[in-house]
Amino acid sequence: MSRALRPTWLINLMTLAGQYRAPYRGPASDNFDGRRFRNLEPKPHKDLRSFLRWQFSREKQAEWLDQPGPAVPPEVPARVEGDELRITYINHATLLIQHLGLNIVTDPVWSQRVSPFSFVGPRRHHPPGLELDQLPPIDLILVSHNHYDHLDLESLRGLAERFPLAKVVSGLGNALLIRESGFKNVVELDWWQELPLEGGLKLHSVPVQHWSARTRSDTNETLWMGFVIESPYGPFLFPGDTGLGPEFRLIRERFGPMRFAALPIGAYAPRWFMRDNHMNPDDAVQAHKQLESAHSLAIHFGTFNLTDEGQFAPPRDLAKALADWQVAADDFRVPTPGYQWLIPPMPR
Repeated sequence: MSRALRPTWLINLMTLAGQYRAPYRGPASDNFDGRRFRNLEPKPHKDLRSFLRWQFSREKQAEWLDQPGPAVPPEVPARVEGDELRITYINHATLLIQHLGLNIVTDPVWSQRVSPFSFVGPRRHHPPGLELDQLPPIDLILVSHNHYDHLDLESLRGLAERFPLAKVVSGLGNALLIRESGFKNVVELDWWQELPLEGGLKLHSVPVQHWSARTRSDTNETLWMGFVIESPYGPFLFPGDTGLGPEFRLIRERFGPMRFAALPIGAYAPRWFMRDNHMNPDDAVQAHKQLESAHSLAIHFGTFNLTDEGQFAPPRDLAKALADWQVAADDFRVPTPGYQWLIPPMPR
């Protein structure tokens, strides 16, 4: 069977069977030992014993309820110009970012489940805020890492059919898998590398505190990362998925205060298991302050039931954290699918 014709289920099955793997092979570096990548502050990886401890000690969770999508789909212009920065929240970590004539999608997930299988695994609890056929022309797709709720082959395949000339950028070792979705223009970056974009913009890959794997045997064989887009009108950050580590202070030191940051607030319980790799809402507010972000948007909550916190716990806990840290709720907003935010210009 031609590689271009392989269905998603077959690629996932081959991956799970160990017959389809795309580990990065290159020289050792500060964040790569020749086989596996590591965080700036290395954390012990949770082994199978820890995972089973979590699974067998979980308290019964209230049932997640399906939520409605937007009553009316948001109006999305084909392009925006000047200093306008328009953010449309689609779901989970999927955003449409429009700025200086460029249309960007982050960690695209439109599938019903984030799993190697279409019939089992975490399923969505609200529809996307925009359907694939409602997107404007897409120029750039950012894939932060290879977890199924961030690198979703079925969604990438749908985007490749509509926007075959779009550029996809991800971490070292992810290109081969992404090309299976049909994209030909796939760029791999290491931390702190940059890529020039249209309109005088620059894309920078930045470290975040996380990990990678699509099976139990390929842990950290490909690189995870966040992205800063440097603009004449102020930088903005999409970190993908991350714990709270030294990275946010380093990003602030290198690029200055952020005009906008998308910060994950979900998948944080139990803390003994999730702390190193997933921020809770209090961590996210600390990241907001470390970045000196003028405007932040909560992501990575409420779409898929991934961990132990309740369906509506992340927004509730974020409200408390904002009050505790004396951050205005208007500066760190909680969206629903289809929510749009025209980010004000940076204060002069």
